[in-house]
Amino acid sequence: MDNKKIIIILSIVSAVLLLTTGILIGRLSSKKTFEEQHSNEVDKNKIKSDEKTNTPDNDDINNNDSNKETTTNNKDIPKKEESTSLSSKDNLVISELNSSLTSINKNANDKDFSKKAKATFISIVDFLFYEGTIKGVTFNELTENGKAKVLKLANKIDTTLEEKSPGYKETISATTSKDYKKASQIIKDSANDINNFAKESLGDENYNSIIEAKDELLLYSKNALNFITGNSSKILNDTKNKLNDWYQDFKNK
Repeated sequence: MDNKKIIIILSIVSAVLLLTTGILIGRLSSKKTFEEQHSNEVDKNKIKSDEKTNTPDNDDINNNDSNKETTTNNKDIPKKEESTSLSSKDNLVISELNSSLTSINKNANDKDFSKKAKATFISIVDFLFYEGTIKGVTFNELTENGKAKVLKLANKIDTTLEEKSPGYKETISATTSKDYKKASQIIKDSANDINNFAKESLGDENYNSIIEAKDELLLYSKNALNFITGNSSKILNDTKNKLNDWYQDFKNK
């Protein structure tokens, strides 16, 4: 075989080998590209799946928004006023005491203010400790909530009277200064905690001393009680015997 034929044969073989190699490389490249694309699609699907898992659907979003709105609205809704649990008698007495407080501030410069201050405190002690009435209501007829509010107002009235007329209790009568101071302290303690209030805490000596001073207390005319109108005062209206009978009955209950 001459050299020319050999060269032709080698050329053909080389061409076939190159073609075969090209085809193999092309297939491998296509396979790699396909695998990469498939892998990317799998990854994308996985990401979408994860996002779907972690992302709340519309109902969840709406529910969450609704819960947030409810929580916000609940914060904005004010708590029910205590007045909703007060009785009509509670409100009657509370209203009268508030009016009295307003009158005290308005009339503090009156020339007879000291006299009115004394009469006002007498009527409060009468209401709290001697079953006196305000607007026809006794302290015992109030609810626990009402009693707590009344004691706070009574203390506020006493404090205001003391500011406007310092030492006014000491001149109520010659014999009852310490008794009314004791009553004042009980009112103050009870304003902070109603559990501190008990009629008995005024004590026999103080009760009897105020009853015995009835005639002195009568020096304060009913006109001086205009801070607490409608107060049917036991101290000012009942006789000593009747007051003593009431006290004995109270002790025996």
